[in-house]
Amino acid sequence: MSVTIKQIAELANVSRGTVDKVLNGRPGVKEETRKKVLLIAKELNYHPNFLGKALVQSKTPTKIGIVLTPEYNPYIQATLKGIRQAEEEFSPFSLIVDVKMMTTLEPAELVTLLNDMSANGYAGIALLPIDDSQVKSKLNQLSDQGIIIITFNSKIEGIHELCFLGQDHVKGGETAAGLMGRLLPDGGDVGIIISSNNLSCHQCRLKGFQKKLSSRYPNLNIVEIQENQDRKEDAFKATLEYCNRYPNLKGIYITGGGIKGVGNALEFTGKSQDLKIVCHDLVPDTVALLQNGTVDFAIGQSASQQGYQLVKLLFDYIVKRQKPESSYIRVPITIATEDNIDTIED
Repeated sequence: MSVTIKQIAELANVSRGTVDKVLNGRPGVKEETRKKVLLIAKELNYHPNFLGKALVQSKTPTKIGIVLTPEYNPYIQATLKGIRQAEEEFSPFSLIVDVKMMTTLEPAELVTLLNDMSANGYAGIALLPIDDSQVKSKLNQLSDQGIIIITFNSKIEGIHELCFLGQDHVKGGETAAGLMGRLLPDGGDVGIIISSNNLSCHQCRLKGFQKKLSSRYPNLNIVEIQENQDRKEDAFKATLEYCNRYPNLKGIYITGGGIKGVGNALEFTGKSQDLKIVCHDLVPDTVALLQNGTVDFAIGQSASQQGYQLVKLLFDYIVKRQKPESSYIRVPITIATEDNIDTIED
């Protein structure tokens, strides 16, 4: 039979209100009393009925906001799928999930979105942040107003956030370099297409890739780095330029969205099977290119699961008063090939 707050109060010889304060981490209780209540709760294996409490409180909706980068990136579409799954699951508790989509990767647009959200009653905001001083200042302002901030995918320093959800992107870049090195043991030229210099995740992937090539594969030469803002059109253009400019080109590493543009360019030039391609995110475009042999390896990060976790983390903290286990929730690195596509979910 489950243990109640009333029973704990009787055993501790305190009021139910005191037990409630202790179990919810609120002040106003002597340390000796707090320890006694917690010990009794632990010994009796007490588990609070958070969901029942949330249903009682659900007459007052809880609104959270999620800010995503442009929707033309298939990774964002996969993230959105997970967000909608969580939204449906937690909707009985009057949780309102408001998703805002950026149209660019420019800091000014993100600040404008955050300004619009600051006065609209959000209990928490999760976002893929741009590494910019104005963005940091605005996020800290929102935090000071009592809005819970969670960042994901792209980690930035100097903000007052509840937690960060994402991969170790330096390791992701090192993983990509290790794969490229094994694909090209005789060396050669490699072109890089980076999503954005304003997103730390891509800066970190680039840093890890460069570091690994320098230390382990010095016979691989990075000829050029172009930014594509996750656009397949810009990736198509960069790939064509690399193919035209560098006769010793052996491989292309793309840190973010736009892999379809790379595939289209290689098909156009007849080099789909000649160059080695390493990319990130197991989205439909990547799966198709893995299946036809254009892409050799894709590094995954469970995009849909990330989207689900964003909503759950905010729900758990705001409604259930349950803190994340860590301030850095790491997303594992997965490696997909044409042979194991069906076993990996991104």
